[in-house]
Amino acid sequence: MSCLKHATNHIQQRYIRENDNKGNVQGYENYFRFQVDVKYKHKIKDLKIGYRLRYQNKNELGISYEEGDFINQNIRFKISLEYNLKNWRLDPKFSAEIFNRFKESKTNGFNKYRFTLGTDYKFKNFGKLGIFYRFEKELNVDFPDITNILGLKYIYTFKK
Repeated sequence: MSCLKHATNHIQQRYIRENDNKGNVQGYENYFRFQVDVKYKHKIKDLKIGYRLRYQNKNELGISYEEGDFINQNIRFKISLEYNLKNWRLDPKFSAEIFNRFKESKTNGFNKYRFTLGTDYKFKNFGKLGIFYRFEKELNVDFPDITNILGLKYIYTFKK
């Protein structure tokens, strides 16, 4: 049995401009999101298994706590599987993720889950093209938002 192990950490930040079309005050809002990931991957024969624990902090810019702003903090746990099929270039990938919101938030606790199924195709000297389907559902609310996403992605890695 062959087993390859790999652990990584990432720190990321993001500026988000989001259209708020609910409530009394509507329009575009500006956010800053900060996140820290701890990832661990290992391989058992033809199966790659990945785990990611993410702390995420999202805050609206220009709005104070007294004006109703609160920092949206989540802990997210994701497990991913990829199986290498012999003589097949479209190896299936699956992931499941759970979101746990905490701290000064309107709704604390597990508030969303997400499932993703997809595949990638590698082109020689051109990059990688992927397609995926994602299902996402809110938890612990009377009328949960359900989101279905069909995604297309392209990844190109510059080599030294």
